[in-house]
Amino acid sequence: MHKQKISLAAVGAFIAVGTAIVPAQAALLDFSFTSISGVTGSFTLNTDIPPSPIPSFGTGPSNPGVIYPNAVSNLIFSSPQINVSGESADWGIVPSIVLGPPGSPVLSSILYPRGCSTTTGFVCTINVGVGYSGALSKLSDDPNSYRTGLGIELFDPTNNFQSLGREPFINYQVVKRQAVSEPNTYLGTLALGIGGVALLVKRKMKIKGYRDNAKDVLRNPISIKG
Repeated sequence: MHKQKISLAAVGAFIAVGTAIVPAQAALLDFSFTSISGVTGSFTLNTDIPPSPIPSFGTGPSNPGVIYPNAVSNLIFSSPQINVSGESADWGIVPSIVLGPPGSPVLSSILYPRGCSTTTGFVCTINVGVGYSGALSKLSDDPNSYRTGLGIELFDPTNNFQSLGREPFINYQVVKRQAVSEPNTYLGTLALGIGGVALLVKRKMKIKGYRDNAKDVLRNPISIKG
């Protein structure tokens, strides 16, 4: 009986531990902006994406950047020159471009389309600039690390990707998406399995109880009533 009670206690503890293991949503940041001429856009940055071992073009061979491939999703960009909806892009950082005195944010930006910033050249059409004050080895998931919204810059692919000009933001916002527990079929199956084990243990305890009573009756026939 004592061992069976311990088994039930272990099952209960296992249920408590199992239900606590719930996968969390990736650390996502949602950005939105409007430029001085009315260009609008938004995108999501996945800060769990690791940096690529291959540097980005940066400002040239002597000043390469750090690139986070495909870290940008759901890019929406609306302007007279180009319109994009639901696309993905890379995120780049140029540590050599410090936006102020030492310790100030460095230049970071969307690099669209994906793969447009490489060690062999710069063939991007959209650059959305943001000051970044976090680490380079892993993107920060703190919105305060991206508080400096700089503006947009477009490039002309028909003219050697010359800049079409830069525009500052008049509205800029970054917020952290709230983590939501994802459905976990495994945990549901595990709970059902554990529940079945508990019922089985309980049933065995009940059967053992009947057997113990039967043995008592055989040992003491006088106890039979009837």
